[in-house]
Amino acid sequence: MDSSQLLLLALCFSSVQSRYICHPINVTISAEKDECPLCVTLTTSICSGYCPTKESVYKSPLLSVYQHVCTYKDIRYETIRLPGCPLGVDSTYTYPVAVNCECNRCKMDYTDCTVQSIKPDFCSVKRVPL
Repeated sequence: MDSSQLLLLALCFSSVQSRYICHPINVTISAEKDECPLCVTLTTSICSGYCPTKESVYKSPLLSVYQHVCTYKDIRYETIRLPGCPLGVDSTYTYPVAVNCECNRCKMDYTDCTVQSIKPDFCSVKRVPL
């Protein structure tokens, strides 16, 4: 799994804090690589908000039950260069930008649909503004 997929995993459930129907919002995230000594903060769009749901009164073991979550409908990727990376290290960092959002099943190919995740602006090394 590459860094952009991990970022999507961390951002999926930031939507819990919004009280609006699923839509793109701007958030500050951190970009870093193990080989580079600095962490850069930047702004991107993620999907956030509530999704209306229904729960059947009648429960059947034959009936599939799933929860809709606020997830990415359309994504574009942008790339930046991280400062301070040693020679020979790829300093590019690619991150997702939400273009459109939707209430749908969790897309487990690139999203972690858990309740807890790391904060999107978490840095494990020294932080510098972009």
